[in-house]
Amino acid sequence: MADYFTIFTIGLLSSFGHCLGMCGGFVMAYSMQLKRGGTLVSPHVLYNIGRVVTYMLLGVLFGLVGETLRVVVGIRQYQGILQFIAGIFMVLIALEMGGWLPGYLSNALPGYRLFKKGIGYLLQRVNRRNVLLLGFFNGFIPCGLVYAAGAKAASSGSIPEAVLTMLFFGLGTFPAMMALGLSANTVSIKFRQRVFRAATLLVILFGVFTVYRGIYTLANPVVATASGVDLHCVPDPATPGE
Repeated sequence: MADYFTIFTIGLLSSFGHCLGMCGGFVMAYSMQLKRGGTLVSPHVLYNIGRVVTYMLLGVLFGLVGETLRVVVGIRQYQGILQFIAGIFMVLIALEMGGWLPGYLSNALPGYRLFKKGIGYLLQRVNRRNVLLLGFFNGFIPCGLVYAAGAKAASSGSIPEAVLTMLFFGLGTFPAMMALGLSANTVSIKFRQRVFRAATLLVILFGVFTVYRGIYTLANPVVATASGVDLHCVPDPATPGE
């Protein structure tokens, strides 16, 4: 449960910087058209529901990858390997987002052009259905932060846990994206930058911790369980009188 809370916090903090900067244009585009007929809450809710549903579907894919590797590698090793890879990936993505690494990773992520035309069509014909679809397709746009969360989801080696991981990440991004749609751009860039930097550092710390857990699991495979909980095999103190 602690991991879900951390993923939720990462989504919450990062959404005020990264998500507003990357997806804010779409939100502003349809929001300004909605305002012609009055400010409505439901379209913004539908847009964000669409995004979260996409993240959960991606969670199925990430979980399937994790489960497949678990079967191929073996139950005692898969979790350590996936945690190690996920942690490294999260650190690299965070370093790139923070400007400490060149943008090679995000430039190599495919998919943006595939959805560009479709998103343009939806933005030209704004209604509740199209706003829901816009959020759904928006969730597939390559985003380093989503892939970092996906790497963590895959490290669970379980489809249900991966889906929950992506759900909590998506829910974390919900407040900022809702606020942007309702306020139509009042959050200062400086504030976004500060919160985004905090989120970047949190991703790095979480990634390092995930790497540590992977190394620990690989070094102590006997105490690793399929659920991802480390059971430290420490003998119980001798009972008095024995």
